[in-house]
Amino acid sequence: MPTIGQLPAANSVADTDEIPIFQNGQTLAATRAQILAGVQTTLSVPQNSLLGGVGPGSTAPVAINIGANLALTGNIISATAAPFEVAGLTVGTVPAPSDLVPLGQAGMNTAVTYANFLAGLSSVSGLPAGGLTATASGATVARTLANLATNAVAIEDFGAVGDGVTDDSAALLAALASGNPVRFGPKTYAVAGECDIGGTTCTMLGVPGLTQIVRPGQSHVGTSSPAAWLSISSASVFIDGIIFDANTNVTIDTYSVIIQQACTKSIITRSVFRNAKGLNNGSGLVIAASDPAITQHHLDDCEFYNNINHGVAVFASDAVSITNCRAHDNGGNGISADSEDPAFILKIRELHIVGNTCWNNQCGIIVGNFNTTNTGHLIYGNANPDVLSALITSNNCYENRGYGIYISGRNILVSGNLCANNSSIAAAGAGILCDTGYCKVSGNMISGASAFGIDCGGSIYTEVANNYINGALYGLNIGGGQYCVARDNFIQDSSAIGISVQNVESDGRGGNFNLACTGLSIVGNWITYSGEVFGIYIRDAAQNILVSDNIILANPGADLTRALSAYTDSIIIRNNLLNYTERWPVLPSVANGLYTLVVPDIADAITVVQAYAPVTSIITQQAAQLAGQIVFCKVVNAGSGYTNAAVSFSGSGTNAAAKVWLSGGAVLGIQMSNNGNGYGVGTTATITGDGTGATISVQVGLPVWQNKKTSVDCAANVIFEQANTVPFQSNWTGAPITIPAGASIDWVGYNGGWRAEHFTQNDYILPKGDGSVAIRTQSGDISLHPSGAGAVRLLSDVEPTGAVELIGRGSPLNVVAAPPGSTFRNLNGGAGATFWVKLANTDSTNWVVVA
Repeated sequence: MPTIGQLPAANSVADTDEIPIFQNGQTLAATRAQILAGVQTTLSVPQNSLLGGVGPGSTAPVAINIGANLALTGNIISATAAPFEVAGLTVGTVPAPSDLVPLGQAGMNTAVTYANFLAGLSSVSGLPAGGLTATASGATVARTLANLATNAVAIEDFGAVGDGVTDDSAALLAALASGNPVRFGPKTYAVAGECDIGGTTCTMLGVPGLTQIVRPGQSHVGTSSPAAWLSISSASVFIDGIIFDANTNVTIDTYSVIIQQACTKSIITRSVFRNAKGLNNGSGLVIAASDPAITQHHLDDCEFYNNINHGVAVFASDAVSITNCRAHDNGGNGISADSEDPAFILKIRELHIVGNTCWNNQCGIIVGNFNTTNTGHLIYGNANPDVLSALITSNNCYENRGYGIYISGRNILVSGNLCANNSSIAAAGAGILCDTGYCKVSGNMISGASAFGIDCGGSIYTEVANNYINGALYGLNIGGGQYCVARDNFIQDSSAIGISVQNVESDGRGGNFNLACTGLSIVGNWITYSGEVFGIYIRDAAQNILVSDNIILANPGADLTRALSAYTDSIIIRNNLLNYTERWPVLPSVANGLYTLVVPDIADAITVVQAYAPVTSIITQQAAQLAGQIVFCKVVNAGSGYTNAAVSFSGSGTNAAAKVWLSGGAVLGIQMSNNGNGYGVGTTATITGDGTGATISVQVGLPVWQNKKTSVDCAANVIFEQANTVPFQSNWTGAPITIPAGASIDWVGYNGGWRAEHFTQNDYILPKGDGSVAIRTQSGDISLHPSGAGAVRLLSDVEPTGAVELIGRGSPLNVVAAPPGSTFRNLNGGAGATFWVKLANTDSTNWVVVA
């Protein structure tokens, strides 16, 4: 039998291959699978190692080392108590919301997302996060959360509820006492009065239109005087986006919100002040008097409404600016800047009221000093100005019951405002009322005012220019003042008077402004009127009036005599146009037995189209209507000691009546209330009362205005008489003068009559081409008529002494002095005694008779 080594090698081995085995004394066959079944291979493993392998397929076993924090004891692997080293972990990136964070929860190890982990921090009370740092959006420096939180605190941080019922007064005071800005949510916070807010700063930040602070009641009075709901005396104040509702049901007479005099700077924006109902102090917002301290207060984009008194009330303060606000439906004025100082000491300076809208108030905007001793209309003039420097511009004031804008003070510009349909109730209301000094009212548009469009009566050194005024009872009143100008205004469709001028102006309290009108210029205005309306109306002898370069349009059917009605003796009228007519055609007519030229009062030039007799009277249309009436009275002696006075008239007429204006115990002026009729020469007036010494003069009929110029073009030959003319017509001839057709003559008012100044006509004086002038007549002689015993003098530039041509009676020898070369004609005649020549010297000698 061959041995195993002698056998050939098998190509492969399978589990089914058989191998001979000796089992239990027998030789048997067994498959390879049977032989290997149940065989456990013995492996040698190093201590503290595990047996394993890496990689695919069958490989030799390899040892696996036991790492840190694990131990192998026998057949057991367990964790050790060694600490978990975070520093040993791989550095990660910024966690995502879905990343997992390991936690121990209920004795188990769990994992939660990063988002859920952070959300859970909000439920941990007292979490000391103030030390954490963060960088504010847009900032570059990281700060702690505690530091960032001090930029503004929420009122809720101090216990506020904001349900409109719970009293949050304590929370408000505590929050503001922190010195930090206080934020208010879109809630209603109930704050009972009085709350006295002090400190260095007060900053309140709300959500515009949604944050409300409402007064549920006024339970006590604090330290402010007078009492208030919210009294703010912080040195610096900033309020934004809060509705302050003083509650219409709280009628205690306190201020609502007041910025006290200790506050030197405040800014209030996008806030609302409403429903203050204190009878005397119920204004929405008040800025207390601080003069003479320097302050700055600015209100912008705020609203003030439904307050029983004013929307916003500013007392004597400096540098107050109110812009882009709305004030409406207040019982008093929408915006009131009023020093209310009976001593006239406190001032309002540098006031800006710009771009506001005011409607349905007593007055839209009122600026001045209207203290409580003033009754009736709240008017103080320029005698004691309490507003010094103000800008009132670009405001819209409409449908207010009294005035759209009422201004009193000095150095004020009222410009670019729109005032419509004001003075709906007050009979004396106006679009704009200005009792001012050194001011300008310009570029405003006034429409629909029931009383005055612009009323500047009682002003001094004030210009009213470039305004549009439509539909008022009186378009523009500018009387009772001194040195004022009404210039380039457009005044349309007034129902009584276009421009009105009284000599003394009422102040609305039964008194006056202690001024008599003088130095008034009415220049370059455009005025339309209808029916019985007056264009320009001047009364009671206002003095030194200029009416120049105005255009007046009388609508169809209007009374042309009312274009200018001036009851004065001191006026200059020139270059005005009525209905764009430069020269008015006039036909002389008989009036009071005189052949009369009746001239339009406004006209500078007329054309006489025909004349049938010598003209013996030149009068204006108003003068023709006022014959026999007392037109005005002038103060001759003001007297003294009067507290009341009356005037009585004596003469042939009846019914004349007048009011006496007093100032400082003296008579200031006389205002005619009835001109009467039937008065003539010898009419007098007497002042009676408790004073002494006052006397006045009486003017019956309208006089010829001094220096009033009327140019008369003659379309036909016109003779002007001199003798027996009324008013007197004087000319250089001392006799009637004839103005031929085609010629013109200028008549100028002089001492109550007319004086002919010059006339032009080539048939009388003809310039020659050689520089000389020819004097001739159309027919008849040329008369040389020296006055008195005067002579006709012949002289030249070379011979300035010249010689004279003399006439007289008798011999001139040793009687008449004359230079050599002079002649003398003896009107007694006679041979050898009629014609004389002066041979030498300048005395009365050396006369020689030559014929």
